[in-house]
Amino acid sequence: MSLSLLLLTLALLIIGALAQRIAGLGFAMVVSPFLVLVMGPHHGIVLVNLCGVFSSLLIIHHVWKDIRWRPFIWLIVPALIGSLPGSFLANALPSGPLSIIVGGMVLLALGVTAVLTRKGHVLGDTGPHRGVAGLFAGFTNSLSGVGGPVLTAYAELTRWPQRDFAATLQPFFIITGSFSAATKVIADPSTLPVFDWWQWLLLAVAIVLGVQIGNRLAPKVHDKLARRLVLLMAVIGAVTAVVKGVFDIVGG
Repeated sequence: MSLSLLLLTLALLIIGALAQRIAGLGFAMVVSPFLVLVMGPHHGIVLVNLCGVFSSLLIIHHVWKDIRWRPFIWLIVPALIGSLPGSFLANALPSGPLSIIVGGMVLLALGVTAVLTRKGHVLGDTGPHRGVAGLFAGFTNSLSGVGGPVLTAYAELTRWPQRDFAATLQPFFIITGSFSAATKVIADPSTLPVFDWWQWLLLAVAIVLGVQIGNRLAPKVHDKLARRLVLLMAVIGAVTAVVKGVFDIVGG
């Protein structure tokens, strides 16, 4: 990895971890489209999965008391089932189409969330509804490294309180990210990004730094502002990934 690419990746990880700490999600939404752009979809998505797990591990003890374990179980079991076909497609698809899918799925999920929220739709917070949300979140997380938009849509539609929602997502991201990365690497070991030990250390330090900054800012940032900033970064990154995928297909 070149120095400029490494510095860009470190900056993205700091921003993603900061967003994750403040809003409870956003690491993958912010980081995935850009890492897919600079590293390619296969290496980029696995790296997002691994770094997302580490970020949530650093955050979970801060929010442990607010985790709702019963909704978590309803979400995680279907999510693991949905991860399997997502991982298969992620390994099977070529770079260009997968870049478009990564960016497109983020834009679609965010768009649907915005429309439904504006219209005031409210969904019953039941087990089956959670199961469907978990299934799609697991699928999109494995396919594109991004499961947050689906869960954001579910939280908006069920009026899930932000504090409980953000806390419950951390064990969800830890398990789904680990499972997704493991299934991809087992199926195709070449999808594991290759870095020197000191580069892996810098990646870890960047995530720790982002979480620590987030710890200081979280009490001062309003939930609505935090979500808006994350969504803005996600839209910019997703559009960039789609454009890059189109150019890859046309150029190829």
